[in-house]
Formats: sequence, C-alpha cells, structure tokens
Amino acid sequence: MKILLVEDHKLTAELLAKALRNQHYTVEVATDGQAGWELIEIQTYDLIVLDVILPKLDGISLCQRLRSQANQTPIMLLTAKNASTDKVLGLDAGADDYVNKPYNLHEFLARIRALLRRGSSALPPVLEWRSLQVDPSTCEVSWNSQPVHLTPKEYRLLELFLRNNHRIFSCSALIDHLWSFEEPPTDDTVRSHLKGLRMKLKAAGVSDDPIETVYGIGYKLKPTQKEGGEAKTRKNKKSKTSATDIREDTQMEQMMFRIYPDPPAVQNPTSTIAEQTAPSVKEIWERAKEDIEKCVAVIEQATKLLLEDKLDKKLQSNAEQAAHKLVGSLGMFGAGEGSHLAHEIELKFQAQVPPQQQQVQHLSQLVVVLRQQVQHLNSQQLPNLFSVDQLADESQQAHTSLEAKVMVVDDDPQVLRVLATLLPPWGFKISTLDNPLLFWDTLAAEQPDLLVLDVEMPELSGIDLCKTIRDDPRWGGLPILFLTAHTDVDTMHKVFAVGADDYVNKPIVAPELVTRILNRLQRTRLLRSLAQIDTLTGVANRPKSTQDLLELIKWCDRHHQPFCFAIVIIDDLKPINQQYGHAAGDTVLSQLGKLLRQTLRKEDVIGRWAGKEFVIGMPGISKSESVERLSQALNSFRQIKFKAANGTQFQATFSAGVVQYPQDGTELQTLYQAADRVLNQAARNQVL
Repeated sequence: MKILLVEDHKLTAELLAKALRNQHYTVEVATDGQAGWELIEIQTYDLIVLDVILPKLDGISLCQRLRSQANQTPIMLLTAKNASTDKVLGLDAGADDYVNKPYNLHEFLARIRALLRRGSSALPPVLEWRSLQVDPSTCEVSWNSQPVHLTPKEYRLLELFLRNNHRIFSCSALIDHLWSFEEPPTDDTVRSHLKGLRMKLKAAGVSDDPIETVYGIGYKLKPTQKEGGEAKTRKNKKSKTSATDIREDTQMEQMMFRIYPDPPAVQNPTSTIAEQTAPSVKEIWERAKEDIEKCVAVIEQATKLLLEDKLDKKLQSNAEQAAHKLVGSLGMFGAGEGSHLAHEIELKFQAQVPPQQQQVQHLSQLVVVLRQQVQHLNSQQLPNLFSVDQLADESQQAHTSLEAKVMVVDDDPQVLRVLATLLPPWGFKISTLDNPLLFWDTLAAEQPDLLVLDVEMPELSGIDLCKTIRDDPRWGGLPILFLTAHTDVDTMHKVFAVGADDYVNKPIVAPELVTRILNRLQRTRLLRSLAQIDTLTGVANRPKSTQDLLELIKWCDRHHQPFCFAIVIIDDLKPINQQYGHAAGDTVLSQLGKLLRQTLRKEDVIGRWAGKEFVIGMPGISKSESVERLSQALNSFRQIKFKAANGTQFQATFSAGVVQYPQDGTELQTLYQAADRVLNQAARNQVL
C-alpha cells in the first residue's frame, strides 16, 4: 500500500514515515502542499496524510482541491490538539479522518489501517486466501497457522494481491503501487520479487501458487473456488476435522436451520435462574474476598501515609485504582453503601491538589466505615442477585430472546466473574477480558453481538476503545454498552460522544443490566433485519442473499451435498404495471415473495436481485426435486386472483430456470449465467 505524507516538520515526517515503513507501507514524503499536489498529479496513492499547516499550499486547501478534481483517495489530517476549528474545516473540505498532535503512534497506525480498509470496500482486518492469512496490523503472514517469513517487498506484493483479489496488475502497475517515485525498478526486478515470493510460499507448504500469471497482461490472485476440492482431498486423507471447519459448519447450520428460529423454551425462569446463579455467586465471593481485602488494605495504607504527609504519587494512584475496583465489586455483592463509599474515596484520591487536614480526617473516617462494610459482607448471607419481583418482566423478555454473544471488558476481575455467572442463564454466551491491550485479538476471536465496556481502565480506557471501534468499518455498528461509576454530565457526554448506545451505573443492578442488554440486542437485530430484507417482498435483499448463497455453496461442497440455484421472474410485469398500475404490480411482487417464503424450506435462501427477478438457493436436493418444488409454487401462484384499483381482476404467472452445482457452474456467477440461459429457453408460465 502506497502512502503520501505531506509534513513540513522534518523530525515529525521522519518519525511518521519510519513508523509507516515498519508496517511495510511504501511512503513518499512531501515537505509542502504544492510539492504534495505535484506528486499526486503523477502518482497513485492508497492514502494521503496531510498536515493542516503547510507552506505554499495548506492542508485544507489541498484537500479541497483534490475533492474538486473528483479525487476520492482517503485523506487523514494532522491537527494541533483541541484545534476544533481545523477539524471542522478539514472534514468539511473532504478529509476522512484526523489525528491530534502530539501523536499516539498506535492510534495513528490503527486509523491508517481503518482508512485503508474503508477505501478497499471494507475489507476484513485479516486478509485470507484459503489457509493463507495476512494480518496488516502486525505485518505477519501465516499458512495453516504457521508463520511465513517474507521480505518487506514480498509482503507488500502479497498484501496488494489479497486486497485487490479481482484485479490484474501489470509490472508497471505494481511499480506504481509499491515503489516510490525516486526508486522505480525495472520489470525484471518486479519479476524477481514475485519469483522470491512464490518460492517462499511454496517452501512454507502452499502447494498451489496463489499468484496467477495472465500471459501478455500481468498477474492476479488465483480464485479460491478449488478450495472445496482440496478440502475433500484432505478429508479423505484425514478423518479429523479442523476447528475452523467445525466453526464454519456450525455457523452454516445455524444459518440453514435458524433463519427464523423458534424462541427458546424457558420453564419457571425465575426460580431456574436464581437456582443457577446462587451457587456460582457464592464460589465467586470466596475467590473475591482476598482481592477485596487487598484493595481495602491499599486504601488504608495510602490514607495512613496521607495523614503523615508521606503519600507519594504512585501509592495515591494505586489507592485510586483500588477504590475504583471496589465500586463495582462491592455493588455486585449487594453492598450498595460500601460501593458508594468506595466511589467517594476514589474521587478524593483523584484530586490533584493536596487536601486540607479536615478533608484528610474525613477520608480517614470513610475508610474506617468502608472496612466495616466489608467485614459485614463477610459475616452475612449473600443476597440473591435477582429477586422474584425483579425477574417478573425480564423473564418474559428472556423467554423470547435469541442466544447472543456478549463480550465484557473490565479491569476488575470480580465484576467479570460475577457477570460471567449472571448472564449465561439468560441465553447469553459470555466472554470476558481484563486487559484492554488484548482487545482487538479477543474481539476478532469472539465476534460478539454486543460489547460491554468499563469507562475507566488503565492504559486504554473504554472511551478510547469505543472511539476506535466506531472508526472501524467491520465493527463500527457493534452495539456498545458502558459500565460507569461516574454519572456526571461530563462523563455522560464523553460516553455518548464517542458512540455509546447505552450505559449502566455501578454498582450494577443485575435486572437493569439484563433489560438494557436485551433491549439493545432486539433493536440491533431489528435494524439489521431491515437493512437485509427487501421490504416489499419480505425476502433477503441482494447483498444479504448473495452472502448466504456463497456460504451455502461452500457448506454443500464440504459435505458433498447437492445444491440447486434458480432464477424466478414474474411474467409480463411491465404490462401489468402499464395496464393495472404500479400498485398492482407491487402487490404481485409482494404475493410472490410471501408464497415463496411459505412454500420453500427454512434452509432455502430466497433473495430479490432486481425489479422482477428472484433467486433461490436450495441445498440438499437434486435438480428434478427443485423443479418439482418450484412447479408446485407456480401452480399455487397462478391461482391467485389480484384486483386492480379500478376493481378489475387479473392473474399472474412466473417462469424459472434451475441449475445444479457443480455440474452447471462452480461459482455463484457462473450458476447465475447458466440459470439465465435455461430461463431464456423456458416458455412463459414454466419451470425448466
């Protein structure tokens, strides 16, 4: 990937260019706006990084000039900290993102990756070709999970092909993308790098060369359609199935048989959930007691030193973190008063100004009461985290909810343990993380439906995480719920400004948390459904049905199951619109969508691809069976009597062409073309 950096400060330019080159990007540097413009006129870049203040031509003016010339290359602005005017002007001028000075290199590189993915049709963070994986965030390449060591140029070549998997690159195009303007190589040099890349991939076990030579033109990434055949070969040689295959099979089966899932059966949900959580909470408390005692001890030590005027910054910070952990932990175990005390103590240790003697005495009294609260909690019976009354409304919601993955990120292990116990009885699959630095790896592995973030965490706060997530094309729509002990206006403003969907106060009230999670999941599913469904016919739209069809073909290929593909077109829809009105035509479309959904199986994929065109994927049945099913649907459809606005009755028919994988095509596009040819042979009112 080729990046232009326009920065007049020499040291800053060197630092950023070095950081980018360490990530295997090709970087060219211009020291003023006019020089940047001249390079852009003769070179093609994947991303442009602009300082706002530049000699000769400032960054905002350069951005405006590029957009006025219809140049849609992603642009990142470098702005002074809190220079909101520059940010507004830059974004209005057409910039895609900005980074504040002084720079956080990790954030800078993460935003670079996000913009490059956005400019490449939202490619996934990890690029894949069969079992070959390239992770742009770490510049690592692996085959079957084993590392493959490449030179920087070889890595850039491979990444370029994976990011543009349908494009053919000539040698000159590869030079334009991967070499700087000052060091253009010869075509022989490019071929030498390609040869080295191929040899290293072959040595790593990649038997089938992923780079295909298009003679007389250039090079392209080889299609992965033979992957299914390779999978069959591996299966014959090896009885065990990989974890990846199992995971993909499970996802495919869920798609086939849970497209319209029935609600889970819940018998006596109130008593069941209380019974399930009580033993686990007791076990968690036994493990948590020691940690809570340590937190209180840290606070007591810091308070003692504060009374003696000997408290240093490190211990003050430790005491603040200990109090913050107690806010959530004590509240989860029913010590609401202790949680409020811990929050007040946390605020006092946060203060930067040395407290007066009277304030120190007050803090000391709070710590004494906190110790009493913890001792009382040790001696009393743990409360039920859900009461019968509290469960009344939530149990009904749980009865109708669907199983969902929830990922919780909190630096307090006690909060994580309790939530990992509370939420599973409601049908949630829970994954927890106490180190936010491992967030992206865990997110990619778990792929949750909803994310719960603590606001305050060491090294990387929940607010910072949320902001980065919202900038990521893949995860930008993930529902995010915050846990916070701070309910002040400033914190709430920050939380919602970075894109939070909701928040729950600490100490956490379990029924409130469950209700908010359920509500957010239901709303997200509704919005997602609306985005994936053709509202007129009730079937999947083209993007959604295309995705489902591709997965269905892959699943059938792996399991040696037949798969049939059909195109269905309403006969004479245009004359119907002309004679009876477009409202009547819409009714015909709607009725056909309804009939197909009622007639076909849940595992069949139905999509509307064009005005009068539907496509259908039918796994597990032969072509003759598919023709028979659609013929039955046709017979039912032509018996429907439609009524125009003027009262005139009319009837409609459809035609269909059916083909079978892999006999008639090995890709979705070739199956579509084959079905279209069959459809053209069919007469009106016929399935062929």
